[in-house]
Amino acid sequence: MGIGEALIIAISGFMVVFLMLVLLWFIIACINKVVTSIEEKEKAAEVPVIEEVKTAEVPQKKNETYGGEIALYNVDEKTAACIMAIISDTTKIPLNQLIFKSIKALD
Repeated sequence: MGIGEALIIAISGFMVVFLMLVLLWFIIACINKVVTSIEEKEKAAEVPVIEEVKTAEVPQKKNETYGGEIALYNVDEKTAACIMAIISDTTKIPLNQLIFKSIKALD
């Protein structure tokens, strides 16, 4: 076997390895898209439906906040704060623009 034949065999081997790597990359990219879409569907199903969220009127001053009282029924303040933060994050409405009148634990 001469140098020419050895060179052709080596190049063929490199091409096979390169094509297999491209094929593996394509398979991994497809699997990634499928898994991502499944996770997004599960996330969308887990997001609680918020029946009614009212936004406050735009404050006259930029950093003015609502100072009203919130009625808590069978809920401690820490849990109420978590609920308000979750609603603000889910609806993408800043917390200072939301008005919570009461929070009640459902049994």
